[in-house]
Amino acid sequence: MVSALSLANGLTLLFAALCLWTMAAQSRGGVTTLGRLALPGGFAVLATLMLLAGVFEASFLFDILWVAAFAVGSVIGRIRGWMLSVQSNRESGLVSLPATVDGLVAALILVALSVVDFSSAMMGEALIEPGYIAAGSALCAGFLGYRVLVIALRVVRPTSDKVSPAA
Repeated sequence: MVSALSLANGLTLLFAALCLWTMAAQSRGGVTTLGRLALPGGFAVLATLMLLAGVFEASFLFDILWVAAFAVGSVIGRIRGWMLSVQSNRESGLVSLPATVDGLVAALILVALSVVDFSSAMMGEALIEPGYIAAGSALCAGFLGYRVLVIALRVVRPTSDKVSPAA
């Protein structure tokens, strides 16, 4: 069952588009702040929660699928966050990231899923079951959210490189 077109479908599409827009700026690499670094992950989580709220015929299978997709995306995002070469300046709060395409691909998938949800609501019939759309978006949100979380932890956490005093 698909709900009729509503403000929630439009907001989902807006959050996904904002995720793509902010991630496109980051994918080129360069210097940014931690706040701007967190924007795509935050927009992805909002879009995912909106898509999850649109699942009316929830079943135990869809709940497990959504949680598993979020967990898999989180693990992949955590690994990717550790793999990126990040340079930071703690005094100014700036972070230098390399140019990458992984976050942009996840944001594009999220936008595509939101467009499918919006189109399904507009037509009144499900092109893809809403539970699967929510699970796919949970995978993307887990990836983007944990990727930025690991990068932020790497930037904020003090280094353990201690030089021993000369004897």
